Amino acid sequence: MQNLYEEIKEGKNIRQNLSAMRALLRDRAEGRAAGLWLDERFEEEPGVLLSLLQSEDAKTRKNVALVLGCLGTDVCRDALFEAYGKEDQRFVKSAYLTALQGCDCEERLETLKKRRQELLSETRTAENEKHLREELEALNGLLSEYEVAKKRRFTGMEEPVDVILTTWKEYRELTARQITKGQVSLMGSGMRVRGGELTELLGIRTWRELLFCLDIDEVSGDEAARELGASNLLALLKLHCGGGAPWRFRIECRSRMTLEERSRFTKKLADGLMRETDGALLNDTSDYEVELRLIQKKSGGYLPLLKIGALPDRRFTYRKQSIAASMQPALAAVLVELAKPYLKKDARVLDPFCGTGTLLLERNYAVHADTLYGVDLFGPAIRGARENAGIAGVPAHFINKDLRDFQHEYKFDEIITDMPTEGKNRTSHDVDSLYRALYEQAAELLNPGSMILAYVHDRGYAKRRIREIPGMKLEQEWRISEKEDTWFLAVRYGG
Repeated sequence: MQNLYEEIKEGKNIRQNLSAMRALLRDRAEGRAAGLWLDERFEEEPGVLLSLLQSEDAKTRKNVALVLGCLGTDVCRDALFEAYGKEDQRFVKSAYLTALQGCDCEERLETLKKRRQELLSETRTAENEKHLREELEALNGLLSEYEVAKKRRFTGMEEPVDVILTTWKEYRELTARQITKGQVSLMGSGMRVRGGELTELLGIRTWRELLFCLDIDEVSGDEAARELGASNLLALLKLHCGGGAPWRFRIECRSRMTLEERSRFTKKLADGLMRETDGALLNDTSDYEVELRLIQKKSGGYLPLLKIGALPDRRFTYRKQSIAASMQPALAAVLVELAKPYLKKDARVLDPFCGTGTLLLERNYAVHADTLYGVDLFGPAIRGARENAGIAGVPAHFINKDLRDFQHEYKFDEIITDMPTEGKNRTSHDVDSLYRALYEQAAELLNPGSMILAYVHDRGYAKRRIREIPGMKLEQEWRISEKEDTWFLAVRYGG
């Protein structure tokens, strides 16, 4: 740091040295020590760096602004604000705002908000559009440090809705047949419900996401901001996302574009939406309240959907703890819905690979069990399962043990489980051994006539072991995902 500073002071390679200085200040290993050294030197002779804000070289002004932002003192803040107001090179202005994120700007918020409105109303041209967008993005980033997103209350619960429910493609009908209000039409990986009742939909456990439809089914790439601004987007937010404007949003685009093309497209669209709504919508990719989901259609246009964070989806609120291998709770709900004909009320149920307990708890939601036992070798998963069951208010016993060492004083009526798969610490041989253990132990732990319900990624191993173990009979199987080749097997033991 000292060598860089001395060369800057002597007027040598100023722009490059400032860039290297900023990189050093942000270095995880050396940044703290470098920052302390520069803080002391800045107090002694602030003019060395501050004077560079008047440099004739725009890139030097940009680089020194970012260095001063790392220091974050009140002196730096005041100098940066003054330089920002005077800056005539548009590509530099966003750097001042980025730098100011390291300073205390609370007393300048009204000035910054006024500048945001000026940017939103300024006419875009081919020459200024890119830099105006960058400045507005940096300004929103700075203001978001102080403008915490409102705690929204979902409103309009009684109003009929036009929504899309996403599900597993192979089992769309399973969810559709639970819907009694509104008009249902199947599509892609889900269904559209026109005139649906939210109270009913929020009581169905087998969908993954609920997305609100707009009054336009397609927007184009170039005109998307204008088309969305003219739609019922703001009307929907006023109806369902209480508290009034502004609403903070992010854009999720699912398309055939490359990552770079998609990033360019979403940034331009976000900027256009803020302008079309006169700031009623503010782009904030970290502290957002609503997500605008754009899904590219075969036509090349995009289906626009809205995901509202305030929606009171309390179906799986018990699931506070999970691990990497944890099953999605909506998938667990699908599995137990499929297995309902085989589920016995007030049964004694065992999950020998329980993880954090999701499948076991969803089994109990579907048909009440008398006793729930979960076994898993991974200690953190067992601790998570105990916490989740406590939140759910479901009495359950979770045991940190290998299934092969598990014994019990009385027999169970049912086993339901998500079988382990190959991974970093588990070979195909290990997986095959676990399938053998499942069916061999089941013969010891189950009453005759009981069911083994297993979600499997390795159907070949499972069916081979079923054939080898006496008394096992495959009653039914469901292919859950063709892409992932996952199956759900219903196997009866004895009886």
